[in-house]
Amino acid sequence: MGIYSGAGVFQIAMELEDAGRVFYETLAEELEDGKIADLRRNLAEQETSHYSQFKTMGEELVQRPDSRPLTWDELNFAQILIEEHVFSDTESARDVAMGGDLAQVLDTAIQVEKDSVLFYSELPNEVDEKDAPAVQEIINEEKRHVRALIEAKKGLTL
Repeated sequence: MGIYSGAGVFQIAMELEDAGRVFYETLAEELEDGKIADLRRNLAEQETSHYSQFKTMGEELVQRPDSRPLTWDELNFAQILIEEHVFSDTESARDVAMGGDLAQVLDTAIQVEKDSVLFYSELPNEVDEKDAPAVQEIINEEKRHVRALIEAKKGLTL
């Protein structure tokens, strides 16, 4: 099991966001339903924005002389979340988006977003005080993604 520094956790967050973007873009391409495809495109755009925000925060963290390493518990929890994440790279994200019926794929997307909320909840302690609101907003957006996906699933005619 690899252990990550605070900056490394931001790199992982960027990779998760990139995989999420690919997942939603692939899903949007595969869908016939315009409303759900539009939701997926919107979520993909938000994942791209999150990627950029995490990249900036990670770069700033490395430059801060007062940045502290993650505690063992924080690192261990982050590692568990990473290992248990439904997909951690763009190829697995693409495969998941193309497999199963829409209800199953939406269930997967809901779980991925919930996992992201858990993972990102560990980050506010690792950012500069001025960046903490941005991390919290990303967490709030991920929660909105969960709600939007649940609503989309409810709208399916099963």
